[in-house]
Formats: sequence, C-alpha cells, structure tokens
Amino acid sequence: MQLSDFLPVPALESAKRILCFQPHPDDNEVGAGATLAKLARGGCEVIFVTMTDGSKGIADAGLSAEEIRAIRQGEAAAAGEILGVSRQIFLDFVDGETPEPAGMKEAVIRLIREVQPDFVLTVDPWLPYEAHPDHRNVGLAVAEAILASGNRHYLPEGPAPWRVEALVLHATLWPNTFVDVDGYWDQKTAAIRAHRSQFSDEEWQFLGPYFDYKARGYAEGRGCERAEAFKVLPPITLHMSTDTVNF
Repeated sequence: MQLSDFLPVPALESAKRILCFQPHPDDNEVGAGATLAKLARGGCEVIFVTMTDGSKGIADAGLSAEEIRAIRQGEAAAAGEILGVSRQIFLDFVDGETPEPAGMKEAVIRLIREVQPDFVLTVDPWLPYEAHPDHRNVGLAVAEAILASGNRHYLPEGPAPWRVEALVLHATLWPNTFVDVDGYWDQKTAAIRAHRSQFSDEEWQFLGPYFDYKARGYAEGRGCERAEAFKVLPPITLHMSTDTVNF
C-alpha cells in the first residue's frame, strides 16, 4: 500500500483560487502555463506573485537594474493577459539574492492569508541539480509558509489564519498529477514568448520542441496529446512523512 491509499491526492483541476509564487517572471508560464490557462478558462481565479525583481535576467550591460525590472514586469503583464491571470503581485526581492526561506516566509504567509487560495503553486525546491538559489529559496519559503499559514501562533498580528488545501509543485521529478492541456498549449507558448527578453528566436528553436516533447511524454497513455505534470501535496505530507516522494 502507498500513502495515497490512505490520503487522496487533492484534485488540482477543482481549484477555485490558485496563488502562484514564481522566483522570476516567466517561471509560472514555463512550468504550468497551459494548466493555469485551463483553470482560468474554467472560472478559477489565478493570481501570480513574482518574488524577485528579475533585474539580473538580461545580460545587456547597457541596461540598468531598474530598466531591466521595468522590461520584465511589462513582459509579465503581457503574458498574464494571455493566460487569463486576474492579478499580478511583485515583491521585488533582488534577483539572484533572495534571502534564506525564513527571510521570505512572513511575506508568503501574509499573502496566503489575504488571498485565501485553496491551492498554492510554486517551483519544486527539491529538484536535484537545481543550482539557482532563488528557486531553492522561494520553493522552500512557500512550503514552510503552507505549514504555518493556518496557525495563529505564527504571525499573530497578521491577517486571520488560512489553511490551504494543497501545495502544487511544478518542475518536479516526482509528479502525481497530470493535466490534459490539449487546447491550451498555444496559450502557454504565446505567454512564454511574451517574455521576449528571455526567449530569443534562436533559443526557441531548441526550447519550443523540447517543451513540446516533454508535454507529449507526460501525456502518453492518458488519452491526450499533451499534459503538464505536478506534485500535489496536502500540508500533512510536508512534515515527518517518509512517503511523500512516492505520494
């Protein structure tokens, strides 16, 4: 028997409000863009939180950090419109210099309590070989905040506690949920390409076919052409569980 025999995997496609924390502009689109477009079309409120200012995301030495920040926020807004994102929040931690998870957890708890989502999405901080500190730090900060957001003893002066149904991780090696995204793939690719500073035509010659290949692989045996993959975890699996990897 497995943990899922005792505890069902929360149904991501039933989400009514999903709060999506990304380290940088474009991470949500790459990891979950088609699924988020599908949820938005189905009436789910999709809210993006970009944790960093993206100010190191363009290598052009002639651009200041503030200019890069403005470019990337403009691209994020354009991509969000394509996907049906209802709200964009920018916390503006410095790109590449996010604090350890404890330094961001309070901000994440506040947003969870204010927005009151049923699902929270972010990058998988336990992805092997993930060398970007922003991805590790943001993913862990969100996971820690999920455990604390429903407990009044954490941030007692803040908004009222709110318990999240599940944490959703993309860019994961251990998915337990596959979403049929047929009919939404073009929205995903258009949203990714809206980040013009990040995805040149030359890079897209490799990345476009690669993303498509991965989506077709996730879809095999599932009755669709393309799928996106996620690890969907109820909060109880985020503490003292030796079976979460296989959940």
